[in-house]
Formats: sequence, C-alpha cells, structure tokens
Amino acid sequence: MATSAYEIPITTLSGERLDPALLRGRATLVVNVASKCGMTVQYEGLQALYDRYRDRGLMVVGAPCDQFAGQEPGTAEDIAEFCSTSYSVTFPLTEKLDVNGDHRHPLYEALTEQADSVGASGDVEWNFEKFLVSPRGEVVARFRPTTQPDAEELVAAVEAALPGSDTPAWVTRKASELQPGDHVRLEKGGELTVSEVRSPFLGGDGYVCLIEDTPDRWRAQPLPVDADVDVLS
Repeated sequence: MATSAYEIPITTLSGERLDPALLRGRATLVVNVASKCGMTVQYEGLQALYDRYRDRGLMVVGAPCDQFAGQEPGTAEDIAEFCSTSYSVTFPLTEKLDVNGDHRHPLYEALTEQADSVGASGDVEWNFEKFLVSPRGEVVARFRPTTQPDAEELVAAVEAALPGSDTPAWVTRKASELQPGDHVRLEKGGELTVSEVRSPFLGGDGYVCLIEDTPDRWRAQPLPVDADVDVLS
C-alpha cells in the first residue's frame, strides 16, 4: 500500500489521470456515489460542503460504483450529465470502480482499513459512505452512508483536517535544503514531488534543479538556492 492515499493512481470519469496535485496539501472527502439510490440527494449536501470549504482547502471526490443493487448503471457520459444537470456537481468524479470484493480499487484497499466511529473497518456498507483523508494523504475518519454531509460530526472532522489548522500542512524551506521525497509547491503554480536535486546547476553554485521523474511525468524546475519554497510537511 502507498504511504499516502494521494500516491495511488486514480482515473477520472473522463478517462484521464486525476492530477494528484489537486489533492496533496488538501483535506479530501472520498465518497462512493450512485445516481439511482435513495441517498442520491446527498449530492446536494456534498456540493454544498465543497462550496463552503474549498477555498480553505477541501476537495471532494465522488467515486461512482455499481456494486450496490445496480444503482449506478449508466455510462460515464450518463453519470456526468446527471450530476451536472441534477445537482450542479463541480467536484471531480472518478471512473466507475469497485469498492469491495476481488477487484476492489487500490484506493479503497487503503480507505477501508480505516475504522468508523464504533471501531468497525472493512467493506463499504452501501452507496455514499464517506472517507476523510488528511492533507498528507492519511485516512483519518470514516462515516457510514446514513451520515449526512452536513452532519455535525462530519463537518467538525473536515474543519479539523483542513490545511492551516493546528498543524499546518505546508512549511517554508530554502531550495538548497530540499531533498528527494519532498513535495513542493512552485511559485508560478503547480506542484512536484522531488526525485532528484541537481546542484550545482547551470554551471554555478547559485542554482539547484528540482527533478520529478516518475512513471506519470518528468519535470524539471531550476531555482535559486536561496529561494523560499513551500514544502508539504
């Protein structure tokens, strides 16, 4: 299992890789969703929760799943249209995936290890079960399907997990202090996970080059050695 839930590759409803930079450094609520369930109205509450807290660092991710009484039977296009027209959903949706069983998605292998408020872990019970992931990618809370998105205990957990709470998710370090494994936020936008630090760079000691070299992408970012860089703590 990956050390962070945000390291697990996730495919979006449109078939693209969900950029992990959308999740790292944010609290994320992951919810298995369905379009034809008695609880489908929870989409409204999830969107309201996202609208309320997204500027403070909350992401909501919906994971369509057809494992519970066949209540998500549509195509990706059907699901996208339903969510947009019925509930004006703007948070990201994954491809249809299994949350239980032999073909359980690796994300849910990690999520379902988390116990709920009475200490029970394991299989997802039904549509709209909710898992809260910290800005560092740690699964920190689990709420069963009947817990509404505006429930006091869920909102309190979200507020406690938001970046900038008692333990900030980001710290500032000099570029010269960065090491492989650091996840950094770049001044001109974007984020990268450092695979290699090249120093000296550009023929002198005044610059370093941060390199991300992963199966998903290759990226290089030169920086002055005394540049302040935001690093996920």
